[in-house]
Amino acid sequence: MRNRMPAFMGAIAGALGLAALGWAVGWPGAAVAIAAMLGLLAGAVVGQGLAWLRTTAGRVARLEVQQSRLDSVLRDTERLKAQAGEMQASLARIRADAQSAQDALRRDLAEARKSFDDTVRLSAVDSDTKVTAAVESARVNLRTRMEELAYRQSVERRQVRTLSAQRTGRQTSLLESYLQLQRLVPMPLPMPRPGSWAASEDLLLWLVGDVLEHHPGVVLDLGSGQSSVWMAGAMRAAGYDGLVIGVDHDEAYARATEDLGRRQGVSPWLRVIHAPLSPLIVDGREVSWYDVAALEGVEGIGLMCVDGPPSVEDAEARWPALPLLRDRLDPGARVVLDDMVREGEQTIAADWAARFPEMQSQRMDFEKGALVLTMP
Repeated sequence: MRNRMPAFMGAIAGALGLAALGWAVGWPGAAVAIAAMLGLLAGAVVGQGLAWLRTTAGRVARLEVQQSRLDSVLRDTERLKAQAGEMQASLARIRADAQSAQDALRRDLAEARKSFDDTVRLSAVDSDTKVTAAVESARVNLRTRMEELAYRQSVERRQVRTLSAQRTGRQTSLLESYLQLQRLVPMPLPMPRPGSWAASEDLLLWLVGDVLEHHPGVVLDLGSGQSSVWMAGAMRAAGYDGLVIGVDHDEAYARATEDLGRRQGVSPWLRVIHAPLSPLIVDGREVSWYDVAALEGVEGIGLMCVDGPPSVEDAEARWPALPLLRDRLDPGARVVLDDMVREGEQTIAADWAARFPEMQSQRMDFEKGALVLTMP
């Protein structure tokens, strides 16, 4: 259809053109019709001829392009042939150079082998002895090192097993302490997780047990927190009118302890004091400790837990507790110093033992260590 389109368009144009001309000059209708027929034929011929010419011109142009591409391919082929010839010549030179180098290497190896053989022949006996001794020494050293490595690995494996067993046993012991704690002192709501900054489960269990057994009228908890609430709960469980006084330098922590005690229903047995840290002179020693004015009126202490203030800046920050409050302790009162695994607390314990030799001391194997001092 596309090939016939030029003839069709030419025929229409010719017919319309001649008919319009005849009409314009006033030809009769028959003459106009004949002219339109002739224009139709002439237009079709002319249109087809133009189409043929355009097609022929396109074919010629395509042939010229193909010829140009063929010429380009022929030129590229000749260039590739020339490059192939150059590459063959280069490969031939490379082969020759490689052969020359290989021959030189063979000569050098032959000379080196001959020189080595000569050296070995000149000192055969001495060389054999040295080689044998060196081999034997290396073998002995290797066996010794392997035995040492095997021994070290065995020791390390035993240490890993021992530490793993100890850690598992410690975690099991803490879990058992916490289960006993919950059984002895029921709480209506879940308590926060012990450990970390708070007292560990084993220490909490000991404190609660002391309250249940000795019924101290006043418990002073330096460093308020869960321990204050648990001991107040122990007083409630024991059914006597005691008082736990929690002391904290941070008001936010103090209010949090107070709120925890309220939610657990132990507020009648708990009082929390906010006592900011202030500079003091204790036995000629400059310290930073709780404001003693906030502790005015606190007497008759039957149990004192020393778990504050924090020892971030001063490793012996808890040292002033016993020198300042020794006279406020009841006969038979217990003083518990937490965190005995730390060097600062160990120094404090040694100083207290020297200052107050009348007090009996007992080390407690808790998770973070503890020291219990008992008044006579």
